[in-house]
Amino acid sequence: MTEVPLWSAHVTALDGHRTVRLAGELDMAAADELIELLLAELGTPGAAAVEADLGAVTFFDSAALGALIVAYQRAEETDRQFSVTNPTRTVRRVLEITGVYDFLVRPA
Repeated sequence: MTEVPLWSAHVTALDGHRTVRLAGELDMAAADELIELLLAELGTPGAAAVEADLGAVTFFDSAALGALIVAYQRAEETDRQFSVTNPTRTVRRVLEITGVYDFLVRPA
């Protein structure tokens, strides 16, 4: 039996800006792959900024939050930008409760 992934990512690039559109359930099962994906995008030659678009995320836990923080820290260390856009209500609540909303989410 083939296991269907509960989340997906689609990456687009324009000039030095990369957008990672995430969908589905971002949880402990997805966290390691999510970190790997975000760090790879931040490490792409010529990438000055990476944006994680969370507009289609249906579930978001502390492991997924940790992945975003790891990406944010790597961006800071490498003089690049990392931000979150379009957080769903579920995601926004987690980001606000944990106190990271203001530095992760780019104003619309």
